[in-house]
Amino acid sequence: MPKVVKSIAKMGVTHPEVLRTARAHQAFQHFAAALRVGSDGDFYYKSRKSHKISTFWSHSWHGGHWKKILTLIPFYNGTAAVSLGLLTGVLMMVLFCFGQLPGFSRGWHDIRWSTWSLCSGVLVTCLVPMFWRPQTQVFFDRICISQADSELKTQAIFSLAGLLKSSDQMLILWDPTWTQRLWCLFELAAFLQSRKTRKQALIVRPVFLGPISIGIFLTMSILAMPATMVPIQNRTVVFIPMGAVLLLGMMAAYPAVSILRNYFRDLDVMKQQLLSISFDTTRSACCDQDHVDPMGQTLLCDRRIVKECVDIWFGSQQAFEDTVRSEVLNILEHELSERVFSTAWALGVSSPVMLIFMDLCSSFASLPLMEGGSVLQHPAPSLFIDGLLIWILALPAVKDLLICFCRLLRKRPENFCLEALKNALTLLLILCPLVMLLASYGFALNPDMAKNRLLGNAIFAGSVLILSVCNCLLASTLKTLLKRPGW
Repeated sequence: MPKVVKSIAKMGVTHPEVLRTARAHQAFQHFAAALRVGSDGDFYYKSRKSHKISTFWSHSWHGGHWKKILTLIPFYNGTAAVSLGLLTGVLMMVLFCFGQLPGFSRGWHDIRWSTWSLCSGVLVTCLVPMFWRPQTQVFFDRICISQADSELKTQAIFSLAGLLKSSDQMLILWDPTWTQRLWCLFELAAFLQSRKTRKQALIVRPVFLGPISIGIFLTMSILAMPATMVPIQNRTVVFIPMGAVLLLGMMAAYPAVSILRNYFRDLDVMKQQLLSISFDTTRSACCDQDHVDPMGQTLLCDRRIVKECVDIWFGSQQAFEDTVRSEVLNILEHELSERVFSTAWALGVSSPVMLIFMDLCSSFASLPLMEGGSVLQHPAPSLFIDGLLIWILALPAVKDLLICFCRLLRKRPENFCLEALKNALTLLLILCPLVMLLASYGFALNPDMAKNRLLGNAIFAGSVLILSVCNCLLASTLKTLLKRPGW
């Protein structure tokens, strides 16, 4: 045992064969078989010897594996998917403007309407994650640790701290079980120890983020269809499908609000777990099996090994537990509360909104320019500008409010009816800025403003800026209340 502890505490790699990596896309092959609990097969052949690791995946095998898969795929493929979807939308918009694609009639004048940008952009965004092959060199235990060679497996476990020291960044796939696992906390402790000697990045993603991101994107894509397809006879009729879409959107947002509030309650539980952390409360596989493997062989106690390692690294077990209660807790709280729902994330899941305005822009491009008017007074460029304002400024501001309200109102009431009412109240609070946004856009589109598109654009841009600033100020104010247990 002392030799094992000293070997791990040195944070070295005991055998060159155990420093291995695989490309991220190899973990997704065969419907992500390597990530699925219960799937048979040895995946060691997918890995190769390496001198460094780009990303070390830290996760718990006791959480939902499909959530983990659906979080990893957008994490590695999401940016490429959304970018290519938007580029496809721009290409379709240009081709339609030059008359290379057919349009259809919606009953308003002789305008030929386009839905090419939305349909093709969404299709490309959905298909790219299935075929994109991220080349990031990752360390994933099931692929990079031999399951057949017990000697290599033991060497890899003993070299775990050295593998973390050789990693450029650590990706934590967090779920409530991650905080309870001894080896997960040990991995984070080793990573924090190795960061003292070289610059390394820590990324934390909750495993529910992938499913909810995919759900929001698909919901927005479906709700966007009426904006480019529903028949319209005049300007006033335009607001009927917009109102219906807003109503359906709020109904679809109800489960998202419930999930977000539950997520912030999980963070409260995590905080309590880490504040009361001790080696006796964490769980490890060897102790769960009474230190006997399925073949009847005696297993080394992970808990004893980890205890002696942290004694060497941190000076004492108490010092390590204090580090978990302070530094580790602060890192996880900050990452999981402040950095998960970023502006980039909001722009990605709401990209169908921009695709709508690309279609509207190309549909109105055929209208003649008013005599003596500038290009900016034409409906097509003004609609494109409107889309950018809504997508880049308004929606991220509304997102900040949604997250703040869900976090502030996260406490669960005593019964189901009150819980449903609390979800509805949260939605109602979010509805207010959306109605204001819709009203300001309706004012900018009224017939009087149609004669002066520049003035209409200026009024709408000013409304969006004011709304965004107010939302940001309100969100900042609400953050001062977020240290409370929740309402």
